Amino acid sequence: MFKRVEGGDKHAMKNELAKENKDLIDMINLVRENISKVLRMLVNTLIILDVHARDIVDRFVRDSILNAKEFAWESQLKFYWDLAQDDVDIRQCTGVF
Repeated sequence: MFKRVEGGDKHAMKNELAKENKDLIDMINLVRENISKVLRMLVNTLIILDVHARDIVDRFVRDSILNAKEFAWESQLKFYWDLAQDDVDIRQCTGVF
């Protein structure tokens, strides 16, 4: 999303926020259907994670955060699956856990 902003798309952050809101509505509608218990648990977990991500993007829109080097972004935990280690890396600023 920051690359789109840096590429000249002034509305990239707002567009991302709209997409995340739509995705959340779609998942909420799914969880209201008659689905298996396992799928319901999975979707509920995704909703929790996506609400957090949406709130971060909402804050970026509100505070005009448009650069990945700004502390508001750098301070967020980011999760990466490392295929070589077959484990997750959690990164914040320059730290890796």
